Amino acid sequence: MALVSIEPIEQVAVMQNINSISVNNSQNEINWENSINLSHLNPSERSDVISLLNKYNSVFAQELSDLGECSIIQHEIHLTDNIPTRQKPYRVPYNLKAEMKKQINILLDAGIIQPSTSSYAAPVLLAKKSDGSFRLVADLRKLNSKTIPDNFPLPNLNEMIDMLSDPNFSQRWI
Repeated sequence: MALVSIEPIEQVAVMQNINSISVNNSQNEINWENSINLSHLNPSERSDVISLLNKYNSVFAQELSDLGECSIIQHEIHLTDNIPTRQKPYRVPYNLKAEMKKQINILLDAGIIQPSTSSYAAPVLLAKKSDGSFRLVADLRKLNSKTIPDNFPLPNLNEMIDMLSDPNFSQRWI
């Protein structure tokens, strides 16, 4: 007498094409050899990687103005309470005021930041990079201390690759 029947199950991942990537872009090809280190690859692999990067070069931002935005979902940050965090601006050394203004204007012009009247406020400062230039950063430690961690675990990359190598797994693009 059989109590259990075991049958193979075909797993199908259905993915909808929400955002399409143009493979026939008009951007000039990027000199990837100078942009990334491919010395660990043999010439055939290097050629394949460069070909793939050139095919999808429209997804790589070359300038700040190339950065896009995600309009598919609205990101939410859940806090322990609804009391806004407000911090006074940090004092900016006189010799760095012009650099800070320049960087803020660049980000404003690129649409990465925008003027805000939010009741939340965090100070910004310039962090010196290894090449001597500066990066504009925000000190969000006070806000981060009130953030409720997202307990939804991200999938382990190794497990995902193992799953994709399973012969019963297939993709269907809609």
